[in-house]
Amino acid sequence: GPLRGEGEESGGGFGHWGGAEDPESIEANGLCETNDWLRKHDHSTIDERNLFFQEILNKMVVTVRRGTISPSDGTRAVHCCAAMLGLRLERDLPNNVLLVHGMRKTNDLSLGRSYLVEAFRSFGDIEGAAIAPNNRGFGFVRFVSPRSVQRALERFRTSEIDVHDVSVMIRSLRSDAQAA
Repeated sequence: GPLRGEGEESGGGFGHWGGAEDPESIEANGLCETNDWLRKHDHSTIDERNLFFQEILNKMVVTVRRGTISPSDGTRAVHCCAAMLGLRLERDLPNNVLLVHGMRKTNDLSLGRSYLVEAFRSFGDIEGAAIAPNNRGFGFVRFVSPRSVQRALERFRTSEIDVHDVSVMIRSLRSDAQAA
């Protein structure tokens, strides 16, 4: 595979996405970083959120240039981060992504993905799912339909949802969507 040290000075390097090299894991890591940043900066101004978003965007541009992720996957991942940050975008994405945290930590990305699919497929058809690398206990599920996200959130309000025998926390990308 590519050398790990290359392009570090140009803002590149695989270290940027926690070692993730496939598109869904890169996206999971970006969402995880955004989630962590929001937890540490819960009273952030729009300017602070824009600055953080710019960092994510720059990292993604480098990743796309390197061919590690396609422009469409990179754009979609960046859009999801922007939605989490409450930033306005030119076109709204369908609200079909569910964030999952508090999972049992594992570094086996394919196993983590299969646990997510297993736990959430009863809510609807799944387009993609991934966990963030580096044992973060964080992942996402992208459903075909936004309705599936609503179904999962409705279940979550009244009972626990388990992934790999651990009760997890879930929420939609947009914080306003949880206000119900």
